[in-house]
Amino acid sequence: MEAQTRGVSLRPEVVAQFPDHWPSGIAPARDGRIFLSFPGVDRTPAPATLSELIDGVAVPFPDELVNALDSSDAPHRFVSVHGIALGPGNRLLALDTGTTSLEGGAAGGAKLFVIDLEDNAIVRSIGFGHDVCVAGSYFNDLVIDYDRGEAGCAFISDSGANAIVVVDLDSGQSWRRLSGDPSVWAATTPGFELATTDGLAKVTAGVDGIALSPDARTLWWTPLGSYDLFSIATDALVDGRIEPHLLPLQVVRHEPRRFATDGLDCDREVRLYLTDGTNGTLQRFLPSESRYETLLHGSGYFVWPDAVKLGPDRIVYVTDSQVNRTPAWTGGVDRRRPPYTLYRAAIDADPAQY
Repeated sequence: MEAQTRGVSLRPEVVAQFPDHWPSGIAPARDGRIFLSFPGVDRTPAPATLSELIDGVAVPFPDELVNALDSSDAPHRFVSVHGIALGPGNRLLALDTGTTSLEGGAAGGAKLFVIDLEDNAIVRSIGFGHDVCVAGSYFNDLVIDYDRGEAGCAFISDSGANAIVVVDLDSGQSWRRLSGDPSVWAATTPGFELATTDGLAKVTAGVDGIALSPDARTLWWTPLGSYDLFSIATDALVDGRIEPHLLPLQVVRHEPRRFATDGLDCDREVRLYLTDGTNGTLQRFLPSESRYETLLHGSGYFVWPDAVKLGPDRIVYVTDSQVNRTPAWTGGVDRRRPPYTLYRAAIDADPAQY
């Protein structure tokens, strides 16, 4: 039986608008700073793929040089940052896909940059082996378990080659999990298409939005190209003793919904926040009650709500990227209508990981 839906009625306001390039990831820091990613996948890439929002303007972060796309100096430059997240020790983790195509890139192309927010400087770059970042990988989003191991642990969604990647932030070791499992793939039902605010679209991307419970014991995710929601115990994901063919037995499939989701987040009360690209709104799933509730005061507010992130000041942020109007989704026609927008709204929730 489908989960029940109710309404809550938040009233979002515009934080900033961007005339030329769409924002995806968002990371509101504890001190009020706001960071945004602008994936470099357009024909004319954004001048900075990672920015700090200062007085409503996206300023290259940590500087212009590292944002200057230069294929001859890839180890020291960003290519295309998508997922961003705050980590332990007042640091920002930026997930560089290593490709300027949403179709995925070359094996080993992705990198995870660790940026110290005190000094505004990159302090570490974590690479991935060809057996982890495989051909066709698109490392999309990430969440951080602050307390696992010596320096924390990152969980990454690979929406191109379909897997969840685990990274030990101390050693830099990483490994793929659930690769090939239906839970991380787009829907395979013949003729299935996603309903968006602009009509139906064929989407083949797999696991995209991910969220971590407050105790970091449960990881949630949803494939972009389906209406499904899954979770698994993080202990199972990091336990190398569990054979790959047995790990899917640990996956839990949750109540279905009737809308497409890109971004995902979790609050301290274990309520999940899901962007709703079908109705142009924001939804919240209450696992304890098996129901969804619409959070905004009406549908059609967003064109394509991309990322959702709870801030430390009981503010929820949403980026509107209009991805559903890009040529990849519309048969080659660019139907986007700038500007692209960052919204926020006051909410009755605290972030899970602060």
